[in-house]
Amino acid sequence: MARWKDETARSSTWWAQADALQVIINTQYWDDSAGAFKESDVDASIHPQDGNSLALSYSVADASKMSKISSSLTKNWIEIGAVSPELPHNIVTFIESIEVKGHFAARQPTRALDLIRRSWGWYLDNPLGTGSTTIEGYRDDGTFGYRSEKGYPSFSYTSHAHGWGSGPTDALTTYLVGLRVTEPGGSSWNLSPQFGDLKHAEAGFTTPRGKFLAAWDVKDDGYAIGWAVPEDTDGTLILPARGEMNLVTLKVKGSGDISVKY
Repeated sequence: MARWKDETARSSTWWAQADALQVIINTQYWDDSAGAFKESDVDASIHPQDGNSLALSYSVADASKMSKISSSLTKNWIEIGAVSPELPHNIVTFIESIEVKGHFAARQPTRALDLIRRSWGWYLDNPLGTGSTTIEGYRDDGTFGYRSEKGYPSFSYTSHAHGWGSGPTDALTTYLVGLRVTEPGGSSWNLSPQFGDLKHAEAGFTTPRGKFLAAWDVKDDGYAIGWAVPEDTDGTLILPARGEMNLVTLKVKGSGDISVKY
């Protein structure tokens, strides 16, 4: 944001601080035996869901650690979601939202979709849920309650319209369909789809420059992808060549479509 506002000095300072912090996190907090970051540099008893999910989502982890962390996070999963090690017996949709994005950032889309189905699918299908909004958190036994051990005086404080727990809405647009803006208003944008186990997906949004839309279809021998964006915008396509990890980058301008055969 500082760069976008032409505050060069601040931008340079903050990038330098971020680079230094990244080195410290990767050297002092990594637990190779667990394949995850530990709670602190002196406490390896907890490998937190929030810290490890953020490390993936913001690409703080070294590239060699991304897949390991994604796999390690699944150790917290049960049938109805991911139990937070740092808040035992609680499933927290805010942190799960970051974890979903983290799995996508590690290019593990099937894993991200699995967690969405386990947690949000369970709540939205629950006859006692809202059927539309999302809950702040719930217990690993399937009861509706949150943070009774740390903070909330009773379960009646638990929100069932919790915007911070709606991460899949953004993740399915910006990671699964793969459409996101990279400069203010969308003068530049990326389209980097991740198919997972789906055959079709589409998404879009509007900025002051106009509408941005994208859709893809997976076929037996490849896939087809199309996009419609304002004409005066520049895009970068980051497309799977064969499998989720083999990528090809293309520069484009305006709308278009492309078919890829393996």
